[in-house]
Amino acid sequence: MEEEGEMGVGTLLIFIAMILVAAVAAGVLVQTAYKLQQQAESTGDEALQDVATGFKVLAVWGVTGTGSNVTDVYIKIALTAGSPGINLADSKIEVIQTIGGGSTSEVTLNYGGTSNGTYFSASELRDMAPTTTAAMMTSGDIFQVHLDLSDMVMGLDVQEQISVLLMPKHGVPTLLEITAPSTLEASSVVVLK
Repeated sequence: MEEEGEMGVGTLLIFIAMILVAAVAAGVLVQTAYKLQQQAESTGDEALQDVATGFKVLAVWGVTGTGSNVTDVYIKIALTAGSPGINLADSKIEVIQTIGGGSTSEVTLNYGGTSNGTYFSASELRDMAPTTTAAMMTSGDIFQVHLDLSDMVMGLDVQEQISVLLMPKHGVPTLLEITAPSTLEASSVVVLK
């Protein structure tokens, strides 16, 4: 009889050990599934940010100086549909002009308080959700970006073209091909694009 009792206790110990091993394995599986879910969400958020973030150009105009070339360019921008907010302070603008003979002049601008050869400026035309950062664009906002071509040692003469690349920190860059009209008058505003 004593042998049967020992076998029962041994079987019970084996059964308890199997339950403990199964519980540990289940815990490891749940923890692994949780980590994979977090990683998938993070990857999805990054992919969405890289695909959906960007600028939409609403209008482009220029101002001519005392001569007959465009010295200042103004670009009215908003966010693309579904884009999260963009901080213009983290964005860059690249301006490329093809000069006679096929050579190019290229300038990369950062956000700054005033527009010059190193910085572009931006002002809010419409602020849907007031923000504490002046350069923060959110859905529904409209900003006016100013590029001072004369400080970049560039200018748009009649029928000349520049390429402007608006680059958010994350997301899709927006390329503009801006061409001056066939006639320009001194000290006037002209529609570009």
